[in-house]
Amino acid sequence: MAAYLPAIRRFVVTLVLLLTGFAGGWVGATVFADGFSITTIVPAIGPGLVANQATPQSLRQQFAVFWEVWNLVDSEFYQRDKIDHTRMIRGAITGMLATLGDQYTVYQEPELAAQTTEHMQGRMGGIGTYLRITDGRAFLYKPIKGAPADAAGLKQDDEIVAIDGEQVAPMIAGLDVNEAAVRVAAKIRGPSGTRVQLTIRRPPDEQVFDITLTRADIVVPSVEAQVLGGGITYIRITEFKANTTPEFDQALRELLPQTSKGMVLDLRNNPGGFLDQARTVLGRLYNGVALYEENSRGELRDIGTIGGDIRAYDVPLVVLVNHGSASASEIVAGALRDARPDVALIGETTFGKGSVQNIYTLSDGSSARITFAHWLTPSRAEIDRVGITPHYVIPYAEDADAQVPCVGERQPPAGATTCADNQLFYAIRLLKTGELPPTMPAAAR
Repeated sequence: MAAYLPAIRRFVVTLVLLLTGFAGGWVGATVFADGFSITTIVPAIGPGLVANQATPQSLRQQFAVFWEVWNLVDSEFYQRDKIDHTRMIRGAITGMLATLGDQYTVYQEPELAAQTTEHMQGRMGGIGTYLRITDGRAFLYKPIKGAPADAAGLKQDDEIVAIDGEQVAPMIAGLDVNEAAVRVAAKIRGPSGTRVQLTIRRPPDEQVFDITLTRADIVVPSVEAQVLGGGITYIRITEFKANTTPEFDQALRELLPQTSKGMVLDLRNNPGGFLDQARTVLGRLYNGVALYEENSRGELRDIGTIGGDIRAYDVPLVVLVNHGSASASEIVAGALRDARPDVALIGETTFGKGSVQNIYTLSDGSSARITFAHWLTPSRAEIDRVGITPHYVIPYAEDADAQVPCVGERQPPAGATTCADNQLFYAIRLLKTGELPPTMPAAAR
C-alpha cells in the first residue's frame, strides 16, 4: 500500500488544481460576465510587456500604464480598421511634447520634415508654386516666375482637382489646412526631370483640363534688392535660409556703388530661419556681438557676427519690422539697434520669439525640434514674448500721400507708377532728408 501513496498524492494534487481552475473560470464567467475573457489577459501581458523591458528601469512604472492602454486598444477597440500603430506612436510623441507648454518644441512627421528641410535649403524639386487650402480644396497660390507651373500657363487660384489621377478632395478630407497642404505638396513634388499630371479647374467658367508638367529644381530666393533712386537702395530678406548669405552678398556688391544716401533693410514678415545666416548678414553690417544665448542654467554665452569680404559698416541704414518679424529677423533687428547707434528701426513691435531649437532627424525621417536656450540682444534685452520695439512705431498703412517705388512683386494701381507704403515712405525720407517720422521715439532698450 505504501508503494501506491506517492501516486495517490499526485492524483489528489492534480484533481485539486483542476477543480480550482474550473472554479476560478466559473467565478470569472459568472461575476464578470462579458467584461472578462482570456482575450483581455493575453494582450495585457503581450507586446507592452516586451516593449516595456526596453524602457529605462527608473521609468518602467510610469510607462506601464501607457502599454496597458496600448494593449487595451489593440485588443478591445471595435473599429479594427481605424487602428494605425504608426499614427498612434506619432500622436503620442506630439502629445508628449505638447505637455511641455513650449509651442516651438514640436514633432514633424516625415513628409512635413522633408518639406521643411527642402524649403530651408532654398531649393526643391517640384513645379514651383505655393498652395492654398480652402474648404477641403487645393488651389495654386503665387506660381514662381519662370518655374514649370508658370511656364505652362497655370495661374493663381487654379484649383488642383487631381494629381496623377488621384482625386484631391478625398485625399485631404478630414485634415486641417496644414496637414492637407503637406499631403498635396508631397504628391506634387519629386525629383527634377520626372513628370506629374495635374487635373485643373479654372475659374470663372470652371473649365477642367489635364496638364503634364516636368518637375525641376526650384530655387526660391530669400533676398530681393533694387535701387529706389536718389541714392537710396533697398534689400528685403524674406527668410534666413541656406542661400541667404550669398544672395545678400551679391545684392551688396550690386547696390553699394549706388548707395550714397543710405539703405533700407526690410525684415517685415520675415519669420526667421537659420541663426548662422543671421550672423553672417550682421557680419556685413558691423563686427561684434550678435546676441547672447541663455541656457537652462541661466548661463550666458556671447555669439559673434560672422564677417566676410564685403562690408557696409558705415552705410546709413533704416530697418523695417512688423508683427510678422520673428526669431532670426528679431536677432538682426535687435543687434543692429544695440550695436549701431546710427541705425533706425521703423514699423511695429516684432513677434517676440526669442528661443532657439535644435532640430533632430529621427530614424524614420521625422524630426523633433527641442528648445534648448533663449536669445538676448547685445544689450542683453529679452526678446521672447516681448519682441523688438522700433525707434519709430508706425502702424502700416497705404496712405495716398505716402507714395514710394513699388518693391518686390507689388504692382502699381492702374494708371499709377508708384505704390502706397507709409513705413517705407518714412524710411526713405529719413535717409534722404534727415526728417524724422511723425511719432516720438519709443523706448527701444
